[in-house]
Amino acid sequence: MAIHGRAYITIGGRRYNTKEGATIKIGGESGDPVIGDSGFAGMQYKHEAGQVDCTIIASDDVSISDIQKIKNANMSFDSDNGKSYVSSNASNGPVPELSKDGIKATFYGDFKEV
Repeated sequence: MAIHGRAYITIGGRRYNTKEGATIKIGGESGDPVIGDSGFAGMQYKHEAGQVDCTIIASDDVSISDIQKIKNANMSFDSDNGKSYVSSNASNGPVPELSKDGIKATFYGDFKEV
């Protein structure tokens, strides 16, 4: 049995060298409990976008500007446990942040397990 420990991220056909710790939320329906004066009344649901958070190693062949421009791209999040998640409409979210640790980036899209 393989356990998730590392992710491999490919965007627009390019595999990015990322640090350990990348995360994914595939998105979909999310529920919040509704509490009334008589206690639990039920659930309210809303749709949430899928989200990938990662730190890309800031080598000389990676442009933070190019990361910021990613819009409606094909993206895959491949786990070392054999599971893969893909989106055909992944886009950069907040402005990527460059530090000595690398480029912190967040991408949103509709992710499906394949």
